[in-house]
Order: sequence, then structure tokens, then C-alpha cells
Amino acid sequence: MQDNASIIDVTEQNIQQLLEGSRQVPVLFDFWASWCQPCQQMAPLLEKLAGEYQGKFVLAKVNADEQQNIAAQFGVRSLPSLKLVYQGQLVSELDGAQTEGALRRWLAPVVDPDAAQAEQEEQFLEQVRQAIEAGHGEQAEQALRQTLQEQPDKHAFRALLVEYLLGEGRSDEAQSVLAEVLEDVEELRPFRARFALLDKLDGGGESLRDLAARIDSDPTPADLHAYGLRAAAAGQFEAGLQALLTLLRDHPDYQDGVARQALLEVFDCLPKGDPMASRYRRKMFTYLH
Repeated sequence: MQDNASIIDVTEQNIQQLLEGSRQVPVLFDFWASWCQPCQQMAPLLEKLAGEYQGKFVLAKVNADEQQNIAAQFGVRSLPSLKLVYQGQLVSELDGAQTEGALRRWLAPVVDPDAAQAEQEEQFLEQVRQAIEAGHGEQAEQALRQTLQEQPDKHAFRALLVEYLLGEGRSDEAQSVLAEVLEDVEELRPFRARFALLDKLDGGGESLRDLAARIDSDPTPADLHAYGLRAAAAGQFEAGLQALLTLLRDHPDYQDGVARQALLEVFDCLPKGDPMASRYRRKMFTYLH
């Protein structure tokens, strides 16, 4: 028996108990031998993972020379050999020396399925982002919509779809996708705040492009206010904040100091801890005091 309760030396006396225990907790059978150099190299990695996962799986170490019947029972033909048993069934096996990363990826679907799913979802999101950046927005949009049709509770996917639609100038579609979720969820909160910015303009006024042209020439306070809110709603936060900061600096009393309130509302649209918000808050306070 090892010092760690999650690491056990396997014998004929405890093999059946381990197999029964696999009905509750996955058991990783590590077949090794003293003469097997790759086994010796991989042993500390397996023991490290057993300690790190804190009881999410049991590491059952089998000396293949001393426990030949058990090795034959598992069909071991070479060393090192790993057999993962869960709920009394062999669910996965791996032969040969493995890196720590490979071991983690192999274990994750059974030992930590939530983390494995989260990693898969992040990989999917990254692939979609790359597709959008490469100019394949239509395919990316289709993939996101299909996924949301099957799994409507994937709010990170919905957030990316809303972001894409806003970037394409399809604000009505973006708002429709957002409206499919009634409850308040963290991933979608910034987008609700962004649409709320447009409500401040009563849904009218010039387009963002027209306002941008006016901003570059001789903007009125109304232009700065409208552009700041519209740019932020479209995800162009730096441009929107800069316009509102200019409004605060040059026209601090416009509409009873509306620039300050508008800046605060745009800060609410930014992800928590975003350095842009901190930077512009400091600038805002400089003009206020």
C-alpha cells in the first residue's frame, strides 16, 4: 500500500475489491516492471496526477512480473500499459510511455468530464473566432446557430454569435438572438448593457458611419453623445469612450452632465476587470475634479 490512499499496489487478494470499487470511482491500472525504464519514468507522473485529482480516480499499480495472472487477465502484452476501468468495465487503454499532457487528455473524459467538456467548448470557440478572422463568417455563424439549436444553454456560444452579428451591423438579428434567453446570465449581461445604450437615443438618429464622418470634422455635443453610445453598442469601445470623454472635457454641462452617466454606462458593457475601463475611469475623474 502506498502512502496516498488513492495509490494502491495490486495483488490477487485485492483485485476483486478494486474492480468492485470502480463502480463508484474510476480505477487506473498501471502495469509496470522494475526493468522497464519507461515505466519508471512515467510512475512519478501518474502519482502526481493521482494526488492532484484528490480521489477522482484510484491509481492501481500492478507489478507485471509478480502479478502475471492479473496481467494476463487484462491482456497486457507490453509495458508500460495503462487500463482505465470504470463502473466495472474497461473504458480506455494506453500503451507505451506517455507525457503528462497526454495522460491528462486521456484521463479527462472519464475522471473529470466537466473540465474535458469545458476544454472542448473553448477549442470550438477558438476555431469559430479564427474562422471569423479569416473571413469565413457565414460558416462560423452557421456553426454557432446549429450548436445553439441543439444546446441553447451554451451562453458563451450565444455571446460570440451576438458579437459577430453586431460586428456585421445586424443589430436587429443580434438583439433577437439575445432575446431568446430571458434569464440574467453573466456572459450575456454586457450585451444587454450595450443594447440599453441604444435605448438612450430613442432608437433614432444617424448611422454610426455618418456620425463617424461628422466626428472627424466639427462635431456638436449631440454628435459626440450619439457617436459615443452607438460606437460602444457596436463593440467599438475605445472610439466610443474617447468621444464621450471629449464630450465631458469640452461640454461638461451638456444635458445636465450626461457625458459622465454615459461613460459609466459604457463601463458596464465591458468585461469585468477590463483594463480599458480602468484607464478611462482615471481620465474621467481627471476631468471631473
